[in-house]
Amino acid sequence: MLSSNNFFTNLLPTSAYDSVAIFDTLFNQLFKNARSIKVIVKENSKLMEHPIETGAIVTDHRIILPTEIEMSIIISSLDYADVYAQIKQYYLNATLLIVQTRAGIYTNQLIEALPHEEDPNMYNALTIALSLKEVLYVSAVTTNPPKYPSNSNTQDRGTQQGTPATTQQMSTLADKTGVRFGSNPKTIPGYTPP
Repeated sequence: MLSSNNFFTNLLPTSAYDSVAIFDTLFNQLFKNARSIKVIVKENSKLMEHPIETGAIVTDHRIILPTEIEMSIIISSLDYADVYAQIKQYYLNATLLIVQTRAGIYTNQLIEALPHEEDPNMYNALTIALSLKEVLYVSAVTTNPPKYPSNSNTQDRGTQQGTPATTQQMSTLADKTGVRFGSNPKTIPGYTPP
């Protein structure tokens, strides 16, 4: 029967290449003194479902959700203060990471949570249930549609100069505001000629 000390020694990282590891964006391996003992990768999607008149549900679209990774890691008592501090610093700085598993490589991962368990039965090791989530970048394009469709596209016309108000427009403005202006628009307070 293996003692608990031998069990943890077998889990500790060696100088060999880890098949499950966390890297920075330059592919430098991070947290080398931590050993991954379990990884759960969640690649989910959300289905858009709509009821129809017959009572059936129709699915017509789906949205791919960000990849989530739950990684259980173990750190020996010799290293856990330093390694935990490193992990916490990457968490606080919101640094993008790359996670390599046997099934694939997952980029743009942020540490979402780092709960750890301190168990007296594992006095010589610290276990961390690291949660990572993919950050998806999109470039949003927003437009404000004009009130009048004739003003919708000036791309091919360049900058347009406004026209002076007509006498009828000035009269309508005077009726609405109660302020009378002369027939010459240059007498309007605040008016700057073109």
